[in-house]
Amino acid sequence: MNYSDLIQFEPVDSVIQLREADRADEAKRLVETFVISDAMADRLTNQVFEQLRLDRTKESKGLLVVGNYGTGKSHLMALVSAIAEHSDFGPVATHAEVRAGAQSIAGRFNVMRLEIGSTTMSLRDIVCGSLDQWLEELGVGYHFPSIDQIPSHKRPFEAMMAAFEDVHGDKGLLLVVDELLDYLRGRHETALILDLNFLRELGEICNSTRFRFIAGVQESLFDSGRFQFAADSLRRVRDRFDQVRIHRQDVEHVVSERLLRKTPEQRGRVREHLERFAPLYGSMSEQMEAFVNLYPVHPAYVRTFEQIRVAEKREILKTLSSAIRELSKRQVPADEPGVIAYDSYWFELKENPSFRSIPEIKEVIEKSEVLEGKVEQGLSRPQYKNLALRIIHALSVNRLTTGDIHIPLGVTSAELRDDLCLIRAVPERTAEFLMTLIEKVLQDIHRTVNGQFITANRENGQYFLDLKKDVDFDALIKKRAESLSDDELDRRYFSALARLLETSDVTHVPDYRIWEHELEWLTRRAGRSGYLFFGAPNERSTAQPPRDFYLYFVQPHVPPRYSNDKRPDEVFFTLKDRDEKFDTSLALYAGAQALAAMASGENKRIYENKSEEYLGQLTQWLRTRMATSFQVTCEGRSKTLQEWVRSEIRGASDQSSARDLVNLAGSLALSTHFRDRSPDYPVFEVLIMRANRDQAASEALRWVAGGVRSKQGTAVLEALELLDGDQLSPRKSRYAEHVLELLEAKPPGKVLNRDELVHEEDGIAYWTKFRLEPEFLAVVLAALVHAGALVLRLVNRRLDAGDISELSRIPVSEMVDFKHVEEPKGFPLELLKQLFAILGVPVGPLVSESTREQAVKSLQVEVSKRLERTVRVRESLKDGLFFWGTLVPSETERAEWTAQVGRTKQFLESLQVFDTVGKLSNFRHTGEQLKAAELGFA
Repeated sequence: MNYSDLIQFEPVDSVIQLREADRADEAKRLVETFVISDAMADRLTNQVFEQLRLDRTKESKGLLVVGNYGTGKSHLMALVSAIAEHSDFGPVATHAEVRAGAQSIAGRFNVMRLEIGSTTMSLRDIVCGSLDQWLEELGVGYHFPSIDQIPSHKRPFEAMMAAFEDVHGDKGLLLVVDELLDYLRGRHETALILDLNFLRELGEICNSTRFRFIAGVQESLFDSGRFQFAADSLRRVRDRFDQVRIHRQDVEHVVSERLLRKTPEQRGRVREHLERFAPLYGSMSEQMEAFVNLYPVHPAYVRTFEQIRVAEKREILKTLSSAIRELSKRQVPADEPGVIAYDSYWFELKENPSFRSIPEIKEVIEKSEVLEGKVEQGLSRPQYKNLALRIIHALSVNRLTTGDIHIPLGVTSAELRDDLCLIRAVPERTAEFLMTLIEKVLQDIHRTVNGQFITANRENGQYFLDLKKDVDFDALIKKRAESLSDDELDRRYFSALARLLETSDVTHVPDYRIWEHELEWLTRRAGRSGYLFFGAPNERSTAQPPRDFYLYFVQPHVPPRYSNDKRPDEVFFTLKDRDEKFDTSLALYAGAQALAAMASGENKRIYENKSEEYLGQLTQWLRTRMATSFQVTCEGRSKTLQEWVRSEIRGASDQSSARDLVNLAGSLALSTHFRDRSPDYPVFEVLIMRANRDQAASEALRWVAGGVRSKQGTAVLEALELLDGDQLSPRKSRYAEHVLELLEAKPPGKVLNRDELVHEEDGIAYWTKFRLEPEFLAVVLAALVHAGALVLRLVNRRLDAGDISELSRIPVSEMVDFKHVEEPKGFPLELLKQLFAILGVPVGPLVSESTREQAVKSLQVEVSKRLERTVRVRESLKDGLFFWGTLVPSETERAEWTAQVGRTKQFLESLQVFDTVGKLSNFRHTGEQLKAAELGFA
């Protein structure tokens, strides 16, 4: 439905001129069309008509009609004067109470209507001169004497009224003056005091004659700060006048009954529409009647409009008529209340040139436009832009309602929500949600404009335009940026790089921009340790130990002189292709940082926020342009970063971070260097870096110990050549063979110490032969222990093939710190022959080394058979054996047999561990133990 379907729109387009009532037909129309509220009817009947009565027994005073421009002040005075002049006009008034009360004054007066324009004449000369001319037209022969011939005006007015009554009998004389306040504002101090004294005399004359006086003013004459210098004169005037105010409720009544009149059906449809949104706003339910009466105008519109002090010649009825005429062509929105709120008046204020000529309005407009521009261009959440602009417009209008545009008064977020009916089209909406949303938008506005021209009063939760808060932070940053040295720009460039490359806040060496770094050796899937440094080689601290590589980022503005020795372990990243956008962002970031360092409080926070904003722009530029703008140099070869990584598909993804691209380029440039330093380094199928090296070694050790065979553990064993299919076979590994060669070269009884296998290189331990991390040496040694090829002596224990299952419980660090390795003792052939004989396993294969693996398998088969039988016997003994109903054996015998079966079972289980020749080499049972175990098989 359209808005036109909900209202009987009757616009108010013209401004009523008081003198229009001089014509009887026009006067009657003005009486017929004046919409009168109940409150206004009461004031007309009991105040205005009562003061104008000629038969009044109480003191009579002059009347001042107080009402802003466009509120119907002139129309009201035209109505009163028309009824007073014409006896038959009272019955056409639109309110019954007024029609009844009008009888006391209807037709009882001759009326002179006077509008004061631009003049330097005194008020006395204007009134008396106009009366002289008007009285002459009425046939009254009276002229006021010159002001210098009379001590006061009381007697001249009494004489004038006597002459008037001689011609017009018992009628009264009503003088109605419009635009009095405008006239008085233009008077100088001395002249104004004379005018006020004359005004007082006019009020006094009303009490002693049939003369009555009504004047229209835009605001209370007695409350205006403009005339406080004449306070004594004003006080005396006040004693002789009664004020008739046009209140907001009167204007609302006119709006609802003329501009926005509705049929009962239309009111029902409006109410149904608004009730859907009432829970979202704190006051709508309680004011539903007012919302329905004024729809689509928000009730707060009239209240706020009335409070605007600096824009005097504003006309609410004309303004609303124009807005509603435009709105009536549109559809009523289904997802929002669709009311005209007071923020919409801001466009009228901005676009009216006469308002811009008022200094206060001009200042507010200028500051508001700055805020609008910043929000239009930089609001962090563009989806809230319309809400943000409406809030700014509302704060701008509100700024003009406080009298003093610099007073720290404003509106709360709840008032903004309720008085503007702000809303967002989201699935779930509550009053609390809208409150939170508006507060979030206010915070976004504050952040976007850097606090400029807007202040939040934390004590009362009010937000207001702070016109003196005019620090242009952007201009100050720009100015500071222009004076920065190249060295300072380079420092801030490095700060941006640190953010981009995700470096730690703590450097490896204090006061140097150097960090420990790790690269992937792409062809071996392993990590290499080095350094990332911002600067050139000759600026690098010498305190840190050397590592495998150095990545240098050279400063762009003042690159230091250094000798490029084309070392294979050095890679240089140089920014070669920068543009104006980069230079501007860097300079503004550096400028904001410099100012933040010197500022404090709120200003410091604003500079820091601006710094973050510019840093974001700078890192975004670097992120998007890094591949093409950076030149990467290694051993004298220079290519763009993009050219270095182009061949590496895995790293060339558009999703790669800047850090990933740098690491990839560094890895590719250093690959030959890594190979030359560690030519025999294994190739891993999974990536092994410093962070997961311990875990990978642990997984491999668990595999060797007979635990879970994880993908990572398998990858380590395969890389170290310790597997043959899915079986451990260390004899085929060059890494294992190297250990065995060194051990075999030892004299009988001598051991191979750790320091003969491992050495430290600048504080990092390596397996000397292969420049391999000692965690992987520990894995190789564990595999050799498993095979029975050696015994490993740890700090607190000895580890041979029989203990291999313990590997899963031994920390990698303890394995890495082993003391030495030694050969296993000789093969225990005689003891094993005794064991095989006891179990009935053929001894022949055991004697020959070539067939011992077959002997081991035969042994395990027999152990499994006997263990199975032993378990069955043990279960039978639990319930006992019965023969012809008699328990066999006895309880005592059964207990002895059960104990013996348990010992046999334990012995057989201990043999299961010897499932390889290497483990069998470490057979630990003695001859006595074997004899004792043999009894269990008898």
